[in-house]
Amino acid sequence: MSDALTLRTERLDLPPLDASHLDELAAIYADPAVSAYIGGSKLSYEGTRAQLAVFEAIWREHGHGQSAVIERASGRMIGRAGLHHWPGGMLELGYVLARDAQGKGYAREAGAAWLAWTWANLPNDHITAVIHPENTASITLAARLGFHFDHRTDQLTGTTVSIYRLDRPPAA
Repeated sequence: MSDALTLRTERLDLPPLDASHLDELAAIYADPAVSAYIGGSKLSYEGTRAQLAVFEAIWREHGHGQSAVIERASGRMIGRAGLHHWPGGMLELGYVLARDAQGKGYAREAGAAWLAWTWANLPNDHITAVIHPENTASITLAARLGFHFDHRTDQLTGTTVSIYRLDRPPAA
């Protein structure tokens, strides 16, 4: 996927997430504080490998998806962020950062880049964020990006999640 879309921000490179990121992503997911709200024990090394296969399939089908979040100054992968297509056509902005990268504005920076790309390149009239109801940090970030609570469901992941929604901004 080397010729695929790579977003860049002031501090981050956001290349397509693929199997080459397995070890780094599995290490991030191994932190219970990180994985608590995104699948917990389901995100073992093999679970991470399976998730990456899904993310790669989304890139192949749509030409966009989840990206690795690379801190340009260090060259270190600090998480993932980007778009996810759910069955039924729901488009989600998702993000996960290593614990030591949280609270530094990286997720907001990556999320804002993906939102700008989405509005410029996709016809969707809205985008969602799927968030565990107790994940206050993610809820706060979604609100800072402009999302608002829409509804709760247990039909996506097998556990109850909150769906936040951001409508397409009006044309300038």
